[in-house]
Amino acid sequence: MKTKIFKNSKLEFLELRYVENITQCQKMHLHEEVTITALKEGSLNISFNEASFILNPFFLVFINSFIAHCATLNSKVAKGGYVLYIKKQYLNLLNITFEKEYYFKQDLQNKFITLCELLLNKKVSILEKEEHFLEFCFEFFSFKDKFEKKEQTLSLKIKSYLDVNFLEELSLEEIAKSFDLSVVHLIRVFKKEFKIPIHSYILNKKVHLAKELLSSKLPISQIAQECGFFDQSHFNRSFKRVFQLTPKEFQKNIFS
Repeated sequence: MKTKIFKNSKLEFLELRYVENITQCQKMHLHEEVTITALKEGSLNISFNEASFILNPFFLVFINSFIAHCATLNSKVAKGGYVLYIKKQYLNLLNITFEKEYYFKQDLQNKFITLCELLLNKKVSILEKEEHFLEFCFEFFSFKDKFEKKEQTLSLKIKSYLDVNFLEELSLEEIAKSFDLSVVHLIRVFKKEFKIPIHSYILNKKVHLAKELLSSKLPISQIAQECGFFDQSHFNRSFKRVFQLTPKEFQKNIFS
């Protein structure tokens, strides 16, 4: 059984588990966390005390905390199972509201699996993972944002903060606390003004710093490290995405 788990102290409110070959869980059980489940292939019977539903690759199942359930195979094989565990206290802090004990939702399955793969990717920053997770929550849940501020001035202050701290391993919660905001409001006010997510802005800052350093004849591997990229391949991909050529091609053209 191939299993992968994502868990990080900076995102202590969530945990992701991936199981390649799914086995049955016939015993009724419950979780303290809210869970979202999807699978890539086959189908499962998700049973509650008074009802049973079939989970197939076109649906997500949301199960609220402390709701008893079990899962049994509905086909010979079920593969690629993702279960995201979210602490309910964190959702409450975001002012996310939901009333149902469980429900099945169509159309977001591909987005959910994309999110899960991003969470499992060790070469993606914690801030980018957190931001994608919250963007997904905006679509999946209902929530209320209680903050009302002069948003343009606020967004410029956030930008100034990022300009100073973009090489640090930031989290959205840390940034939000610096401005006495909810994480939801932080994401929305910044994207409304600059049209890109915070993690994209930070990556853009790193790439432009790297562009300056490439003019100094430093080794590309050293530049990648100093600018906060996971490795040289991550640097190459990010740089080419912005400037349409690799760091090596850029540096070669400068000094040719």
